[in-house]
Amino acid sequence: MELPAVTPPGSGQRHPAKDSFLLSVVIPFYNEEQVIPELIRRVTETVTALGIKAEMVLVNDGSTDQTLPLLLSLSRVQPELRIINLTRNFGHMEALSAGMAAAKGDAMVILDGDLQDPPELIGPMLEEWRRGADIVLGLRTERRESLWQRAGTAFFYWFLAKFARIPIPTNAGTFSLMNRWVAQQILRMPERRRFFAGLRAWTGGRIAHVEYKRLDRPYQKSRVGLRGLISLARTAIISFTTFPLRLASALALLSGLILFGVGAAAIVIRAVTNLAIPGWATYTTMIGMMGFVQSLLLAVISEYLAVIFDEIKARPIYLVREEFRSGERRAPSEDPVPPEGSAPGARSPRDPGAA
Repeated sequence: MELPAVTPPGSGQRHPAKDSFLLSVVIPFYNEEQVIPELIRRVTETVTALGIKAEMVLVNDGSTDQTLPLLLSLSRVQPELRIINLTRNFGHMEALSAGMAAAKGDAMVILDGDLQDPPELIGPMLEEWRRGADIVLGLRTERRESLWQRAGTAFFYWFLAKFARIPIPTNAGTFSLMNRWVAQQILRMPERRRFFAGLRAWTGGRIAHVEYKRLDRPYQKSRVGLRGLISLARTAIISFTTFPLRLASALALLSGLILFGVGAAAIVIRAVTNLAIPGWATYTTMIGMMGFVQSLLLAVISEYLAVIFDEIKARPIYLVREEFRSGERRAPSEDPVPPEGSAPGARSPRDPGAA
């Protein structure tokens, strides 16, 4: 089912009055039982103080702790909580997409479920949205992370700023507010490997930001880890730059020119002089360089082929087992259908958890 038509950025449309719109707060969770009570309390207090209509779309991304039972118990006393339970752990970006697809708001706040991003900034974000911004970013002015993480993050954003085909704001993660039109366009993008900050920037529109200091996780270390960060960086680089391919091509061309020069020099020396041409060392060096270039080219091409392989399979990026409201199971909301009938996520009527 198509999302209702909304007006794109730049149309001059004024945003709804204070009490005439619905705000959706989308939060994905994976094993966050210690954080949930405080996070839901702070979001609820913030929204109540603003005096607006709001729903919280909480996505359980295959948690193995007490995350789901805790969410269900909270939803029994807070009817504005909607629980989206995925069939397994699909990943942060996928769970985020599931929550966005289920959300019904005119504006949508994306918030991680680890309390590193303060929900109290929802108010300032809404003010920027009312002034006409299509996207309001939470801009991190300080990160309390290890030195290697800060250095890696700084290099990653520098690389994207230098080589990405579109401008992607630095130090802005998933924490943001966007209007329904932007959310609709992101959901229609058929990528399976999704770099949310890049997809959000690709839509365009007017962008504003609010600054904040990102806090440490209050209870435990991040579950993303080095491997997850590298995977996200690889997805971003492959999705939004062609630099690795161009670098490999340039290196191959440079190596070819060097080898051509060595070969030409060897022929000239052999033809017009009596000097002996070095033997095994020269040939070993040439063979080694060619092997290095070929291996590098194959490695880069393999990375892009791996992405192409995932894309052409066109599997849904998540599956919803069930949805809960007020502690009771409901039929899951339908997903928006992108062009050509390829939805980014899916819900199966044959799901084993269906009633």
